[in-house]
Amino acid sequence: MSGGYTTTKGDIQIFLKELKEILENPKSKLNIIPRQDKAIEFSTDYCLRDLGFTDKDIKEELKKLKISEYVECCRDERNIKSRNYYIFCKEYNKRQVYIKIKIQSYDNKIILCMSFHYAEYKITKFPFR
Repeated sequence: MSGGYTTTKGDIQIFLKELKEILENPKSKLNIIPRQDKAIEFSTDYCLRDLGFTDKDIKEELKKLKISEYVECCRDERNIKSRNYYIFCKEYNKRQVYIKIKIQSYDNKIILCMSFHYAEYKITKFPFR
């Protein structure tokens, strides 16, 4: 997680409120980007299979995110003109799950989930715990 920065508690509250509003809209779309190699323990596919989660479960888990689970923000290096990512960490079965998301489109109600996988390294930075 290099190049990350911490935003304000207010910004995170606004992001989480908007995220939840979009995800609760029946017309919303959640784009989950899986890593290509399904055998990798730190891939989204592996994590979802291991936890028994579906895309619908991820949607529900994203709605439950809390400020205390916020880690940092980072720029979208692939598309510098787009919105930044918000990174969170939740724990399931005593394992940390790294979650990297952003609101891709307010108008079209699209959430982009770039990462939802077991953390490769222990996350200890939680600025609002």
